[in-house]
Amino acid sequence: MDRNLSLLDRLRDIPFAFVDVETNGMSAAWGSRVIEIGVVRVESGKIVSQYEQLIDSRRRISPTITAMTGITMAMCCGQPTFAQQLPKLIGLMQSAVVVGHNVRFDLSFLTHEFDRAHQPILDSVGRAVVVDTLRLARKRFGRGGNGLGKLAQRLGVEPTGEHRALADALTTFHVFERLIETIGGWDLTLVDLLMHQGNVMRVGSPPRAARKPRRLQLAEESRVLSGIGGRETERGLQSDFSS
Repeated sequence: MDRNLSLLDRLRDIPFAFVDVETNGMSAAWGSRVIEIGVVRVESGKIVSQYEQLIDSRRRISPTITAMTGITMAMCCGQPTFAQQLPKLIGLMQSAVVVGHNVRFDLSFLTHEFDRAHQPILDSVGRAVVVDTLRLARKRFGRGGNGLGKLAQRLGVEPTGEHRALADALTTFHVFERLIETIGGWDLTLVDLLMHQGNVMRVGSPPRAARKPRRLQLAEESRVLSGIGGRETERGLQSDFSS
């Protein structure tokens, strides 16, 4: 991140980028591409910018994807490529904590798209801290019923739409606000938010398949997070973010 991030910063003092992508398939590793991007930039706990862009992926959009998202080939034809819109996206993500719902999915696609544009995501936005509202929801409610639409209903959030990038990014923002209300709201510190999430994630983390066995990962994370609150722990986590 461009700014000096402190784990003791309050959330209201940190920029956030709520991101969502729509895609023409389920796996970036198998060649699926981004067909729409939505970003909501939040500063001081308030929305300061919204970005929505259809993407000409030069790939087929199946009837199944169109039925789910409403996005057609005709809508994307002639729109900017991912590389062409990249400066705008980078500006919204830089210096921000990146938040998404089941965010690993979105980041897997974004990472591949940045690479295709010959601008690696780590070079463009750095090793930004990542927060997943799905993980926060599971910590609070357990597993099951935590899809974005159902979670929004559970928390009293009226979705602005579904399976469109900006609408889902906005819903994720409002869900995030409701999830943090009972644990300190925007006065919560970043380190406490990560404790509630249960792990440390950041842009550039290996994809799920390449990560350590889950049991080993949890054991390491529990050792890191168990001492949160002391200066020594803060220095250890700070090193993890900046390495």
